[in-house]
Amino acid sequence: PASHEIPAQGRNDGSIKVFSETGHKYRMKISKTGYLKFISHLDWQKLVYTAVRKSGMKINFSRGFNPTPKISIGVALPLFIEGKNEYIDIELQEEIAENIIKEKLNKILPENSRISQIVKIGKKSPSIEQSICWAVYRAYPRESLTVEKNNLESIAKEFLLKDNIIIERTSKKGVKKLNIRPLVHSLGFDRENNILEFIIHSLRADEFVKILTPETDWKITRERLLDCNFKELI
Repeated sequence: PASHEIPAQGRNDGSIKVFSETGHKYRMKISKTGYLKFISHLDWQKLVYTAVRKSGMKINFSRGFNPTPKISIGVALPLFIEGKNEYIDIELQEEIAENIIKEKLNKILPENSRISQIVKIGKKSPSIEQSICWAVYRAYPRESLTVEKNNLESIAKEFLLKDNIIIERTSKKGVKKLNIRPLVHSLGFDRENNILEFIIHSLRADEFVKILTPETDWKITRERLLDCNFKELI
C-alpha cells in the first residue's frame, strides 16, 4: 500500500481495516425513530457502520492493534426516546460527493433512519460532543387523564421562576446534590396540542419530565441538537 494508507492491525471481521492519513470527514443529520428507539447507542453505531460497509464505501479506521471504524455519534439518545435530527460523523478513505453518500446510505438504512443532510467537514473540526450544548425536546402524554390532573402551565412557570432546583444523584462516591435550574433554558406546555416543550443541557429528558410530573408517562422526542449559540451544526 501507499505510505499514506496503512493496513490496521488486529482481528479481521471480513472487512479490510485500513488507516488512511488522507481520510475525508463528513457530518450527517439523520433520524432515529420508530422501533429504533429500542436499540442502544452502541447498536446504533454498529447499524450505521454496517450500512457504510454494504454501500461499498471504504470507511477509515483508527491506528493500533485493535482498530475501530471512524464513526462518531456523540450525544447518545437514551433508550425509548426518538430523535428526529441526530448527528453522526464518519470518515471515509476516499472523497465522495455528499449527495452520493446520502443516496447510497439511504438505500440501505432502515426506513426509520433517514439522512436529511450531509456536509463535508475538516478532519480537525470539533467533535459533535464538543459542539453540542443544548437539546430541544417535545413530550407527549400517553394518557391525557394524568395531564388533566396537573396544571402543567403553572408547573412550567413556577419552575422557571426559581433560581435553585436541587436534586440528588447517587454514584459510587455517594450522594451528590445538583442544581438543575441552570441546565434548563426554556420550558412550556402547549395545552391546545398537549405538548410539553423544553430545551435542556446535560440532563436526561426522561429524568427531567419525571421531576416535573412524577405520575405522568410521556412519549419523548428529541427534535434538534444545538450548539452554545443555539444554532444547529448543519
